[in-house]
Amino acid sequence: MKLETVNVKRFRSIENTELDNCGDFNVLIGKNNTGKSSILLAINAFFECIKYGNVVKLNPKFSQEIDFFKRQTNLPIEITLTFLLMPSDIDTLAQDIVKEAPKMKNAVLGIDLSQRISITIAIMPAPDSFSFVQKISLVNTTKLHSNYDNTENIIFSVSEESALELFNNLLRSKEYKKKADLLLSIKLDADDFIKLQKNDNREFKRFLAYRLNKTNSSEFGNELVEIITELVDESSSYEDLQKAIKKLASSMKEESEATQIQPLKIRIGTFAGEQSSIPDYIQNLLQKICSNKVLYLTERRKQIGKEEAEKLLELKVTRGGTKILQSIQETVSALLGVRIDAFQTVSSLGNQTFAEMDVDDFLVEVNGSGIKEALRLVLDVEFERPNILLVEEPEIHLHPGLETTIMRYLKRISCNCQVFLTTHSTNFLDTGEMKNVYLISKPSSTQIRQLDIEEAEAEIPQELGIRLSSLFMFDRLIFVEGQSDEDILREWASTLGINLSQANVGFIHMGGARNFAHFATEGTLSFLTKRQIQMWFLIDRDEKEDYEVSNLQLILGQKATVKVLQRREIENYLICPRVIKDFIEFKRKSSGISNTEPIPSELEIKAKIEECAEKLKQFTVNKRVFKIACKPIYPNSKGLFKEVVEEEAVFVNKVSEEIQQIIEQLEADKNRLETLYTEKLEEVNRVWQSNKLNLVPGDTLLDMVCQAYKIRFRKERDGSKLATLMKSNEISHEIINIIQEFGS
Repeated sequence: MKLETVNVKRFRSIENTELDNCGDFNVLIGKNNTGKSSILLAINAFFECIKYGNVVKLNPKFSQEIDFFKRQTNLPIEITLTFLLMPSDIDTLAQDIVKEAPKMKNAVLGIDLSQRISITIAIMPAPDSFSFVQKISLVNTTKLHSNYDNTENIIFSVSEESALELFNNLLRSKEYKKKADLLLSIKLDADDFIKLQKNDNREFKRFLAYRLNKTNSSEFGNELVEIITELVDESSSYEDLQKAIKKLASSMKEESEATQIQPLKIRIGTFAGEQSSIPDYIQNLLQKICSNKVLYLTERRKQIGKEEAEKLLELKVTRGGTKILQSIQETVSALLGVRIDAFQTVSSLGNQTFAEMDVDDFLVEVNGSGIKEALRLVLDVEFERPNILLVEEPEIHLHPGLETTIMRYLKRISCNCQVFLTTHSTNFLDTGEMKNVYLISKPSSTQIRQLDIEEAEAEIPQELGIRLSSLFMFDRLIFVEGQSDEDILREWASTLGINLSQANVGFIHMGGARNFAHFATEGTLSFLTKRQIQMWFLIDRDEKEDYEVSNLQLILGQKATVKVLQRREIENYLICPRVIKDFIEFKRKSSGISNTEPIPSELEIKAKIEECAEKLKQFTVNKRVFKIACKPIYPNSKGLFKEVVEEEAVFVNKVSEEIQQIIEQLEADKNRLETLYTEKLEEVNRVWQSNKLNLVPGDTLLDMVCQAYKIRFRKERDGSKLATLMKSNEISHEIINIIQEFGS
């Protein structure tokens, strides 16, 4: 039996949405508070409501006002699950129907064995607070993912009026049974009988009511005291009273059974037409469905410890348990690289024994949270052996390597256990083989969209190294040149109070501006645009001319925005004397090396910055000249290979001509080199005094300043630290505007 479709209406953040095409391993991704957990909760609620195969359940979970979409309780919560049944299950259902309604034999024989079974439960709000099976249908395979209301074969249906009658009958039935059980639980002796016979027995009756109320049955306490008092008046002896109590309790139990099965005034729909009672085949079918063992591991999972130790210890001393224990130990060892065992321990007082679990000869309690969390999940699955596993955020407390291990474990067990999980971990999505990934969003209510991973793999060139998680788990993508750029931007955003994670911003590292064209391919941009992802490319200015900046935006068109920094590179925005002073102090302390030299003042650092910038003036000019004079020249390959078949002499002549053109171009560039150098020198001189700190390479300047004070600056390691030390008023307005645009 396999769960194929989940439809949820009016439950928490969900107005009406569907999880369809469910496979063996299903991953739900999306931002916080979009309703991922509500979907798993709905699946669990369904099975809770049909527990023991009953059509009606009193006081189900999730029937409070807060559980209804926008607290609107005028309509019930509806949860519909569609299952693929085995042919034998359909055959058993058909036989049960024929057994109960022989005249329907021909109709039953027409049931398509490829059909699915669809079951809808409804949850009514307080004050009644009950759930009921609203509808059971056979659904044709071809109609499974369309509007099949007109083609479904309904075999059971209950209106709200009929459900209310069933609820009232069940409520009265349970009241009768509870009263009977309470009557039998009252332990009266002969002295109590004498006390109740007295005319002035009010004090003892109050005491008796108190005893009953202590059993959490306060609604019946006073009533039962009066019943017992009447029985005392009618009894001539203590023995007669005991017989009367037993007789009355037996009568109440009979009334309980009769009330539960009494014919309904408002009939229900069945395969054979309207009836006044629930058919046996429905009870059998529900028991079959609810026999699926569901294990629901919420985000807040209890600590592993005594309970699990007792289970392991019990396996040690149970016939056949040793093999199960060995299997669990081997699974844990293969996955986590640790050995678990359990032993019986005597308390310090020596009067009590209890079980303890060891992990590699250490008590489980002293292990790290990662191992304990991983053990929590693995042992729950191994102990319970569920048919359906629901897991919220299995990556909690796990480092990336362990995340991948647990993901592979869940993938492996999904062959025998259908898995549904929610996650924020990119590792769960990037490990591969994800065929059932669903993006959960909440524009106004929770919505589900199955992601086409194969399309992404086809559209996005693999050589770009873009992680699939970046394509699906973020609403906004920032293409930056490297990791240090992302780290610096995130630190600045934090200082400015802008939460990029909350805005669902992701970063993709291009490995330098030279790779811009590779990442800005038509296929990549089109795919991400179709996903409605906002995109920005943040590029260092370096030695780019204005026309080059304009060309970058032309390449992107309307699908993305390019931001070219006004200063040479992002490290130029870190050049701040106060921040560098604090950085020098931090580096000296963290190095652990004693340094008797005083920390330089801000004025000294400012002067050192100017001094180092002057030393980099020639370097700045040279970079501009080199960029133009040594730009790559490519042969015209299209012209060379225009003809598919060409004679050797013709082809050699064409290649020779192409090489000659390249040589002539290089000669021309060489001849104008002095002129070019003069132009770039004049260009730099015009703006040098006012703009030198924006023109020089920022990372090189910062390292030169730091070296003067016997420390080093490495942008990959130290860029984010400098950014952390900056105050909001020290961050450039240009950067502030860019970050606000990213996070707005």
